[in-house]
Amino acid sequence: MGSKVPTVIKEHKNMKRNHLFIILAILAIFLPVHRAFLAGSNFSRKPVAPVAPMAGRKAEKSLFGMLNNSGTEYGTWVRKGKAYIKRREYEQAILAFRKAIFLRPAEEEARFLLAWCYEKRGLEGLPGDQTNWDRLAEKEYRTAISLADHLPSRFNLALLMRRLQRFTEAREQLEHILLTGGSNSLTKKAQAELTAIFHQDMRPRHISVDIKDLGKRGTDD
Repeated sequence: MGSKVPTVIKEHKNMKRNHLFIILAILAIFLPVHRAFLAGSNFSRKPVAPVAPMAGRKAEKSLFGMLNNSGTEYGTWVRKGKAYIKRREYEQAILAFRKAIFLRPAEEEARFLLAWCYEKRGLEGLPGDQTNWDRLAEKEYRTAISLADHLPSRFNLALLMRRLQRFTEAREQLEHILLTGGSNSLTKKAQAELTAIFHQDMRPRHISVDIKDLGKRGTDD
């Protein structure tokens, strides 16, 4: 009877030792994973800097809204630009259409409207303004044409070329509109412009020659 007691005690000690080994093994597996998880969660956290309230700072709030374009889409800027055009605020319209083009560079509508605003801005003739608005307008018209053969851009480019007395280039754009057979109204306008360009391009030359001839005749007499 007395010999069995030590055996029970040994078995009890062995069980405790086995339990201890199991606990240590679990801790050895769990601790590295737990630390890695904590490190990953700390790494994913982004530092947040304190931001002063925008209340009472109208100018900064307006600038912040212009820079942060996350909630503003292409159509919104186009609508804003058209609203500025109605109020004849061409510089503001130019900024709006340029913003729209930044969002969608391949949209011919925004480039057409931007070119038109460039022309209007140049025709204002503000003192001290040395910007070549006509060159900027021509560039945007030609870009719209290259993107989608935009016929309204061709027509406006022809008007611009006529105003700059670049009659051959104006005729090329108008003749292209007639050949493509676009809308009836645009085709009629193109035909009327071709006729006007013919009179503007050809008649003054004949008149100037006649005037010179009359001057020579007067001196000869």
